[in-house]
Amino acid sequence: MSSKQMLNPKAIGIATAVITFILSILCLVIVFIFKESAYSFFDLFFHGIDLSKIETTPNIIRGILGSVFLAIIAFVCGWFFAIIYNKYSN
Repeated sequence: MSSKQMLNPKAIGIATAVITFILSILCLVIVFIFKESAYSFFDLFFHGIDLSKIETTPNIIRGILGSVFLAIIAFVCGWFFAIIYNKYSN
């Protein structure tokens, strides 16, 4: 007899949101400290897009606000993932 492993949607959502927030703040710090190197590094992820054309001056308030919004989106995605997993897992 195997019992179905259920995921807690709220816990998965919170974990996903916290990890996303930490990574986003870490990214913000890296951009503030190593601006040119950071843009060169992130340019590797956007194949063929020249980030220097859309580069702006980092702003701490906008960066934190962006991190909060990303965390909210991550919470919803994690919560939704757990709901779908619980519905369709065997």
